[in-house]
Amino acid sequence: MQKVITLSRQFGSGGSEIANKLSERLKIPYYDKGIIEHAASESGIAKEHFEKADERRTNSFLFSLVSSHYGGSVAPVQLNDIITDDKLFIHTAEAIRKFAAQPCIIVGRCADDILRDFPIIKLYVYADMNFRAARIMKLYDLNEKAAITLIKKTDKKRANYYNFYTSKNWGEADNYDLCLSTSKLGIDKTVDFLEEYVRKVGD
Repeated sequence: MQKVITLSRQFGSGGSEIANKLSERLKIPYYDKGIIEHAASESGIAKEHFEKADERRTNSFLFSLVSSHYGGSVAPVQLNDIITDDKLFIHTAEAIRKFAAQPCIIVGRCADDILRDFPIIKLYVYADMNFRAARIMKLYDLNEKAAITLIKKTDKKRANYYNFYTSKNWGEADNYDLCLSTSKLGIDKTVDFLEEYVRKVGD
């Protein structure tokens, strides 16, 4: 069964929780923040740089010069010592490709495009604003207005990052194999649905 899965998600839709539970069901690891830790360890660049640039769009021209090689092992060592968002992305992409050598779930960070030459299952989860706001209010102890503001800002940041590095539109159905609303099913039933889907697709 093919079990390399990428999971993109709207902020507040429960994507990380779903990835965690699905990984337990399928008995494969999932990688979210661990991608940053691995990229930092392999590159020798402080993790704080990756955290600050995490899913943030760059304005530099460097990426356009090396984009055709960002999944390989050559481009990063050819770059100069200046730490840019592009250089961080290249190291992140390398980490993602290494993880994808074995069955796993990878959350966000353009993994569906970075692994476009891999036989992956590309998932996207979203939810209506009321559902997302309720989750973020509880998770971050925010009022409704603050939660909605955070959701919109985070989604915009993720969209800018994805659109820039992939030249695609974040959240557009054509980019994924399956798009599913967690507000319709709830988290646990979404996991049930995705587990069945992944098992059938992987047969």
